[in-house]
This record gives sequence, structure tokens and C-alpha cells, in this order.
Amino acid sequence: MAADFRSNELFSDGSDVGLHPYANRVSLNNEVHSRPFITINSPARCTNIAMLHGPEGAAGHDAAAEWAHLEKLCAHYGVALSSDVKNHLIVDFGSFQLKWERHTEFSSYTFLRDGAGKDSFEDSALQVVPEHWLKNLPGQMLVGVHLVVQASTGEAPYDPETLKEVFGTNGLIGARVSGGCATAWTDFRLHKDGFTRILVQNISMSRHQTGRLLQRLWEIETYRMMALLSMTHTGDVGAQTRAIELKLARHVGRMANVHDEDKEQELLEILTGLAAEVEQLSAQTSFRFNASKAYYALVLKRIDNIKEQHIEGIQRLSSFIDRRMAPAMRTVESMDERISILSRRVNRASNLLQVRINTTLQAQNKELLKSMDRRAQLQLRLQQTVEGLSVVAISYYALGIVKIVAQAGGKIWPLPDATVITAACSPFVIGLVYYGIHRVRRYVDKAV
Repeated sequence: MAADFRSNELFSDGSDVGLHPYANRVSLNNEVHSRPFITINSPARCTNIAMLHGPEGAAGHDAAAEWAHLEKLCAHYGVALSSDVKNHLIVDFGSFQLKWERHTEFSSYTFLRDGAGKDSFEDSALQVVPEHWLKNLPGQMLVGVHLVVQASTGEAPYDPETLKEVFGTNGLIGARVSGGCATAWTDFRLHKDGFTRILVQNISMSRHQTGRLLQRLWEIETYRMMALLSMTHTGDVGAQTRAIELKLARHVGRMANVHDEDKEQELLEILTGLAAEVEQLSAQTSFRFNASKAYYALVLKRIDNIKEQHIEGIQRLSSFIDRRMAPAMRTVESMDERISILSRRVNRASNLLQVRINTTLQAQNKELLKSMDRRAQLQLRLQQTVEGLSVVAISYYALGIVKIVAQAGGKIWPLPDATVITAACSPFVIGLVYYGIHRVRRYVDKAV
């Protein structure tokens, strides 16, 4: 019988057929399912809170403290909390649901409450959450947004009276979303309770579509605020950058008039110090600026995901974001580029001065080598002179010894006159002395 290739055994993790699975295969496969959308009925009330942690958040805040706080809420309602959960959690407490997600810089808490109250924004999802637990959320609140979903059977894009009750006289931003299946309204303003408001009128969305839409809307608000975090740094960074630019311009102007070696070294030390300041500034801002760019890209992506359709006379979310956030992001990009350009300028000035110093040192070394060469030549000539004098002196004393020996021998044997013998031996003695001194010098040269 032919093998059934649809068998589940052939599509397991590989261990059933003798294959050795990668250690993290299961976690990698499940990563795409790690943050599911929550399904939302209509009508419903939803509140999303983003709490900063890490460098921008409360001191000492960490994942352990956050997890312990979640355990307190679960214990209050008698709900078991799985220890396998890492960065994502959905819990039903009966009167409300909680969706928790931990990100790199913040954690989001989404509270969902079915049904509509008399005033859905006043009687929000937070009204059924224990107040003491809510006030002690770890971290610092950056984002707070109330989202209300109303069921709507009509095709009218909005009800003016309803919008006036929710947003007052604030300028409205809205559009048809989800391909025309709903309308979304906001004013991007903090109301008296410290929360922004988003009203969604559901025309024909399913529970799953509603969940996806609301998550994208609160992510737009969260990522918008995260992207703007760097604006709190641009003023100080701009002042520091300007101060370094002025110092650099002043010291570069001095370079043309400085010719003293000591002053050049002093100037190089100053430029090196400026380079260190710029690199420190870059290290302090690069993460924040790059994070802002990434968050802004996520904002644009989420706006694209909600599939806006224009409502006559109403500004769309994408238009508002582009008009208000784009200049801020251009400021961030400009500041980041300004620091990079300043770093290159300082490096160029340092390299130019270093080249000048090296050129001066090379010229000095060249003169020193010439001086040493002249000195060596003088020493060689002096050595040759000394060698010649040494040959004469040694030969003189050697011939004196020969003469003494010849005089003594003449008294014993009949020899020619001692002076004649000495004169006859002179060439040989001088030659032997010269040869001996020459050999000694060659030996010394080889040893050196």
C-alpha cells in the first residue's frame, strides 16, 4: 500500500522520523503567534495604557516587578497565571479582560469591557479595574487612550451630536477605515482625565476585524508618542552641538597661524578632546534618535494597515500625522545628521593637523639623519687617521725592538750593522702592523 504522505507523523518536529530538531525550532515557529489580536464585540469600551520602563522609565523598574504586579491582580480575582508566559498575556477576569505586552522600552496594558455605558468615555474600562492596583503600575505612564466602539447600522459617516458630546469643540480627525467597514474619530488631545479619546463606529466589522482595527489604532497612538520621545532631547543636544561647532571653528582658524611645535601639539590635544565630546554625544543620542525613526516607520505602517478612506471636509489621520509628526521627525534626522557631520569635521581637522605635525617631524628627522651622516663620515676619517698614526707608532716601537735585538746579536755573531738590519726589516714590520690593524678593524666591524 502506498504511504500516506498526509500523516501528521511526517509533519512533527522531526523527532518521530529520526531527525534532530534545532533547539529553538518550536519557539521560532510560535513567534508569529506570540501576540495575537484580541476579539472585540460591539459595543465595547477599551483603554490602553503604555508604561515606560528602562532608561526612560522609573528607576529600578524591571520585568520581575511588573510580573509580580500582574500576579497580584490575578490573585485578587482568583485566576491562575501561567509561568510559561514571557512577554504577552490575555486574561479574562469576568467583568473585564486584560491584554498585557512587554516591549523593549515600554509595556502596554489594554483593558476591555463589553457593552456601552451612559457615557462610555466617563464610564470607561478602567472603572472596573481595582484602583489601588492601577495606581501602582510599575513604570511611568506615557500613553493613555480610551477607545469606544459603537454599533452602527447606518451608512452615515458620523453623528455630529455624538461627536460634539465626545470631543467638544476640538478639531476632529477622522476617516472611514477597514475598507469602509467603520469610521474612526479622534482629536489627539488629552482630556480632563489625562487620556486621549478614539471613537469607532462599527458598520459591518466582525469581532476579529474590530480587534485588529483597535489594536492598530492604539498602536498608532503609542508609537506616535514613542517616536516623539527624542524631542525632549533635541534642545539640549542642539545646544551642545552648537557649542562644539563654535569651538571647532575657533581652533581650526588657529591652525593656519600656528607654526610652533608645542602649540601644534597643544592644538591637537584640544581637537582630540572635541572628538571625544562628539563621540560621547553621539553615543548618548544614537539609540534614541534611531528608535524614533523606527517608531515613526511603525506609525506610518499602522496607518497604512487601517485602510483609510477620506470623508469630505474632515482631515484624515494620515494627513494629521504627516503634517504634525513629519517636521518633528525631520528635526530628529537633521540633528542626527548634524552630529555625524560634526564628527567628520573634527576628524578631518585632527587628521590635517596630524599630517602637519608628521610632516614637520619627518623634515626634522631628515635633517637629523643628514647631520648623523656627516658625523659618521668625520668619525670614519678620524678613525682612518688614527689607524695611520697607529701603524706609524706601532711600527716605530717594533723597529726599535728589532734594532735592539740586532745590536745584541752583533756582539755574539758577525752581523751587519744594526741600523742596516733595522732599515731592511722596516717594510716587513710596517706591512705586518698594517695588516694586523686592518684585520682587527674588520673583526670589530663584523661584531658590530
